[in-house]
Amino acid sequence: METIRKTLADPLARLRLAGLFEGSTLLFLVLVAVPMKHLAGYPALVSAAGPVHGLAFVFYVVCLVDNFSGGGWSPREMLRTGLACLVPFGTFINDRYLVARAANQTAGL
Repeated sequence: METIRKTLADPLARLRLAGLFEGSTLLFLVLVAVPMKHLAGYPALVSAAGPVHGLAFVFYVVCLVDNFSGGGWSPREMLRTGLACLVPFGTFINDRYLVARAANQTAGL
């Protein structure tokens, strides 16, 4: 329980968690829910998953603002991290940059 508390106290760790959650919900919508709606005539899946993805997106944006307001981000890093949530697999690809950033922050302590 203490490890979870420490992880959630770190803004960069929260951003990584938000990115993975947002990316997962986007992939679920694109690869499962929308095809089920259009190919199988089952719209309830989109109706249920859509709001979950919306909340995940808002959580990601809040975490972005929290991280960017702390400073130390280059315009390129901000652009890449901000646009990652708009592309399927984007947050997963961007996560490796966030891992490297976290390692650099830890090394700088």
